[in-house]
Amino acid sequence: MIKSAYRVIQILEAVALSSGGLRHAEIAQNLQIPKGSLSLLLADLVAQEYVTLKGDGKRYLLGPQVLVLARHYIAGLDLVQIGRPVVKELVVRTGESAEIAMRRGDEVIIVCREVSSRSLSSCMQIGDRAPLYATASGKAILAHLPSEEIEAYLSSGKFQSLTKKTVTDPRALRGELEAIRSGAVAYSCEEHSEGIVAMALAVFGFDGLVVGSIVVPMPSIRFNRQKDKVIERGLRDLSLQMSRQLGFTDRFNGSKAIGKRGNATTL
Repeated sequence: MIKSAYRVIQILEAVALSSGGLRHAEIAQNLQIPKGSLSLLLADLVAQEYVTLKGDGKRYLLGPQVLVLARHYIAGLDLVQIGRPVVKELVVRTGESAEIAMRRGDEVIIVCREVSSRSLSSCMQIGDRAPLYATASGKAILAHLPSEEIEAYLSSGKFQSLTKKTVTDPRALRGELEAIRSGAVAYSCEEHSEGIVAMALAVFGFDGLVVGSIVVPMPSIRFNRQKDKVIERGLRDLSLQMSRQLGFTDRFNGSKAIGKRGNATTL
C-alpha cells in the first residue's frame, strides 16, 4: 500500500476511536507521522470533509463524508442476502427449519426461510406476519428496542390470546424481555401456534441497533433439553456472525445478547 494512503487510513481510524477528538500533536505522536506530512494530509481530509475540526479548532473528529460512505455501504447490504447462508447453516446444525424476521410496526414479518427435511406443520411462510409479543422472533427484537419504545408497547394493551399459552400479562412479558436483553434466548412455547416451539436471537447492525432476528421453530414433540442446547449454540454462533457481517462490533451493549449463554427458561 502507498505510504500516504496507509497514513490516511491510520488517521481516520485513530480519530474514529477518540470520542473527544485528537489534537495534531497527538495524532503525530500516536502514529509516528512527521508533523509536516500530517498537516498536508489533514488539510486534504478537512477539505473533503472526511475529517472536521471541533468547535475549539484544535481537535480533529470524523467528518460527515464518512457517514456518506457508510450509508452507501449499508445500502449495499441485504439482510436476506447475508442471512440466507446463515439460515442454511443453522438448518444443517439443528436439523430444523430456520427463518429471519424483521419488525414491521407491532408485528414481525418473515423475510427469509430455509426448510429442513423434517416436516413442520402450522409454520410461518415468507411474508407472514405475527405479533411481537407472541413470537420468539418478535420478543428477540422487542427486547432490544429503546426502553421508551418497550414501555410504550407494554402499555398499549394490545395483547390477545392466540392460544391457551399466549403470555398477555405485561409484567410477565417485561420479565421475559429483561432476561432476553441480558443475554437469554427468546422462546415462544406454543404461544403463537399450538404444537410449535420456537427459539430466537436478535441480529444487530453497524450502529448497534437491532435489525431483525433469526429463529428456529419446531414441533413441541421434538423439543427437549438436548435440542435446546444444540439450537442455542447455533443461534449464538450464527447471530453473531450475521451481525458482524452487517458491521456490528462488540463495543455495543447489544453484544450481550449474542455473546454469552443466557439462563433462559421456557414457559
